[in-house]
Amino acid sequence: MNLREMELFGTLMRVGTTTETAKLLGISQPSVSAQLKRLEANLGVSLFHRTGNRLEATREANELFALSAPIFSTYAQVRARLPALRNAAARPVAISATPALVEGFLGPILIRAGYQNWRKRLILRVNSPEEDLREGVADIGLQMAFPPKAEFQSHEIGTSTLVAVLRDDHPLAPRSELFCAAMQKYPLVCYNADWSPMGATIRAAFEAQGLSYDPACIVPYCANVCDMVRACGGVGIVDAMTAHEYAMQGLTARRIVDMPPVTILAFHRRNEPLSAPVRDFLSHLTHAGSAAGRKARAEG
Repeated sequence: MNLREMELFGTLMRVGTTTETAKLLGISQPSVSAQLKRLEANLGVSLFHRTGNRLEATREANELFALSAPIFSTYAQVRARLPALRNAAARPVAISATPALVEGFLGPILIRAGYQNWRKRLILRVNSPEEDLREGVADIGLQMAFPPKAEFQSHEIGTSTLVAVLRDDHPLAPRSELFCAAMQKYPLVCYNADWSPMGATIRAAFEAQGLSYDPACIVPYCANVCDMVRACGGVGIVDAMTAHEYAMQGLTARRIVDMPPVTILAFHRRNEPLSAPVRDFLSHLTHAGSAAGRKARAEG
């Protein structure tokens, strides 16, 4: 018996008439009768005796039905679960990203992924991507300088250079490019290296030059760096996207020669299957990373 024949047989056993079975299966009554005759011929046993308008199951039919009970139960569970699966598949993709990536990186990817004019819905959280993934409120996290974590699977999707942000009247502003040693002589506006991956990356660059990293002002986000430098001076360090997108009135950005670029990563919970929409969006992210890598190799 194949699955279609088992569905016919199980329905006949439950309702007892070919007419009701035809209604439930969405086929004609003559089709039910014809399929039942073929099934009995293939099995070599009679499954039902007709008593008036009803079908009376034979001993063989009752035994087959008892053996098939787990299959019918599973089939019922599958049908009951399908609406919830459809609802889950229709849910918008939920992304959690740091502000710099929302402002300077995400837009072109959304366009390529079909979100132009919001033909698709999206849930965007500007928070801590790592925490949002752990709490299950985001499907994909986007972050720069994200260190490897066993609980997450990550994909490199781009890179960004780091630049110094200064007021126009700062002594270092006339220079076209800067070194860590020159910046260390002035108060730094930056991140706590013990909890910020970006801060840890910047500290490592300073330490590689034998310099200490001790910010005078510690902030959580790149935009905060620009605000604090504008207000009180000093030297801030941000990614180039923030320096490009942020309102830089009164500020200037300078390339840092001896500070390596930071990697932009997309990550999700490891060993958890992704829904089709999330997988599709991730493919657009990874495609962007592959294209950026090819461009960098060509320029190199």
